Order: sequence, then C-alpha cells, then structure tokens
Amino acid sequence: MQLSAFTLRQPGLMLLIGLAGSTLPGVCQASSGVNMNLTANIVNNTCQLTVENGGEIYLPTVARGWFYNNDKSDRLSPTDDEAGTPFTIHVDNCFAGGRDDTNLSQLKFSFTPKAGFWSNQNQVFKNEATAGAAENVGIVIFSDDFHTNVLNSDGSSKVIYDVSGSGDNYIKDYGFYARYQNTGIVSSGIVISSVLVDVSYE
Repeated sequence: MQLSAFTLRQPGLMLLIGLAGSTLPGVCQASSGVNMNLTANIVNNTCQLTVENGGEIYLPTVARGWFYNNDKSDRLSPTDDEAGTPFTIHVDNCFAGGRDDTNLSQLKFSFTPKAGFWSNQNQVFKNEATAGAAENVGIVIFSDDFHTNVLNSDGSSKVIYDVSGSGDNYIKDYGFYARYQNTGIVSSGIVISSVLVDVSYE
C-alpha cells in the first residue's frame, strides 16, 4: 500500500504528493480488566507514485456566480460529471516481495480527506483554510476513465482499474480531474483541502 498526501488550494489546485511508509500506526487504549484480541494483516504490495509538475496543479479562479444557475439553484452536485482541471498520478516500480508482477489483476486508488468530512457531505473534500476562507466551497475529484466522483456517498473511496494480463502496462499515468463544489451559500475566499491517496494492488 502506497500512502501519499496532497493538498488542494485556491486560487488554483495545488497537488502535493510525496512518498510515505507502507504501514499505518494504530493506537488503542484500554482500562484494566478489558480483554482485547487484535488481528492484523501486513502486506508488501507498494508502488511508487508521482504527480505531474512536481505535484502542483492549479484550478482557475471563478466568480461566485459560477456555482449557480440563472434561477439561483445550485448548478452542480458532487456527482455531476463536469470537466475540471486534469491531473495524473503516475504508478511505477510496483513491488510485492518477490511476486511476479505479471500476475497483477487490479490497481486500487483510494482518496481520503485528512480533516474528515462536513456533515452530510461525504463526497466533497472540505475547505480547511482559516483566515480568509471561502465559505461552503470544497473540492470534488473525478476519475477520468470512469467519470465518477472518487468518493462514494458514504465517504469511502475505491477506484479500481483492471490490469489483468497487462504485463507492465499498469505502469502508466492514471487520469483524474478536480473542480469546485459548493455545499451551501458561497462566499469568496481561499480554499485549502488536504487529501491522502492510497494505491494498492492485488
């Protein structure tokens, strides 16, 4: 599992992705007299990830009216597939501890907001800006191949690419695009969202 972080900013989208470890620390607390059984599965199926332009991708500046129709209703919902700012995540150098990579069948991309979700907005990466923050504006990310939001309605994320029989063809650029999404009445300002992306294969 390759875990990487990137940050979304406005004006523009800044995508910062770096390599991270393949293990996630866990924390548990227990008082005396409590018995716990912990089960874990450790795998070594990592890929190296890189993002174009050093990880910096900028969204265009938009006016508040961009979010609304003429009748003042919301122009887009978090599931509406409308073109956004494209970016690619390059997958390379997959390793599975001696495993023959020609047997890969799936690459799985998962996106997670570092700061959690807004209430009832599980498909929008929320704005984490403080001073000068735009209100009720976040970011949505879509898969270029599937034209679907990378976040499901429950906030989970799994974008699966079939790479069976592809040999080394899974080592390539995977396209995504991002755009703004309002979650209420918009005010102008800064948008910053921090996102973790995880890529695993089997």
